[in-house]
Amino acid sequence: MKVIKRLLCLLLLLAIFIPCSTECKIHSGERLLGKLTKSYKYQLAACMMFQNEAFFLKEWIEYHKLIGFEHFYLFNNASTDNYWEILEPYVLSGEVELFDYQEQTTNQVDYLTLQCAKIYTHALSLARGKVKWLAIFDADEFIVPQKGFSLLKILKKYERYGGVYVDYLFFGTSHVEKVPEGRLIVETLNHCASKSMAFGKSIVRPERVSSCPDPHRMFYHPPYYHVDTNFETFDWAPSEAADDVLLIHHYYLGDIDHALNVTFPRRKKWMGIEAHTYLENLEWMNERENNS
Repeated sequence: MKVIKRLLCLLLLLAIFIPCSTECKIHSGERLLGKLTKSYKYQLAACMMFQNEAFFLKEWIEYHKLIGFEHFYLFNNASTDNYWEILEPYVLSGEVELFDYQEQTTNQVDYLTLQCAKIYTHALSLARGKVKWLAIFDADEFIVPQKGFSLLKILKKYERYGGVYVDYLFFGTSHVEKVPEGRLIVETLNHCASKSMAFGKSIVRPERVSSCPDPHRMFYHPPYYHVDTNFETFDWAPSEAADDVLLIHHYYLGDIDHALNVTFPRRKKWMGIEAHTYLENLEWMNERENNS
């Protein structure tokens, strides 16, 4: 009888201990999993190189904060405008990390080499292990979710890939000489091309990127690759535009003042274009009104 009682007590203890031990392991695993899934300091950050783009900077930062961006890696390349006056509060708050590259370039090839081989490579190294999603784009490019406002909610569907390619919709000057004080660029320059273009920029998982050969695309470590927002992969550029999930509104010119005094001089240096035909040749960017 004593032996039976002892056996019953042992079984009772085991019945109590084993579920408790298992439950502790489950909760411990859940905590570990939670720690792993939340190990990034930033879920969404942006990388951008700029040169005399003070026209866009404040609105670009504030807009992208509204759709979920938490941090900005900004790289100044020999700007002579008032960029620091605009960026100083963001640098002091820690939202912006600002880097200076004073290297002067005289042609597009050297500019792109600086942008990709040095600056974007630097940004990717800063972001690895710290940023889950890094958007690599320019000051005149605004990422626009087509459904809802949360970019992170959209990107959740693409977590298995190396990166997401987002296509362009080009916006022109809207024949605006200068955006009035107190008005937003995105509400004033409201004329765009007739349709989106199968060409754009990338939002990537930094640790999955192997190299950046061009500002418009990345190479990835196998087995990762990029897709457009329709989950289609491609080599250099998509065969057709995917524009129902995300778009980049590309304010390629800014207003007329910015186009002639900032955008044009750079492209004249690169391409030898003439001022009197510059805006005329880009009038297709003003084809239709778009207040989205």
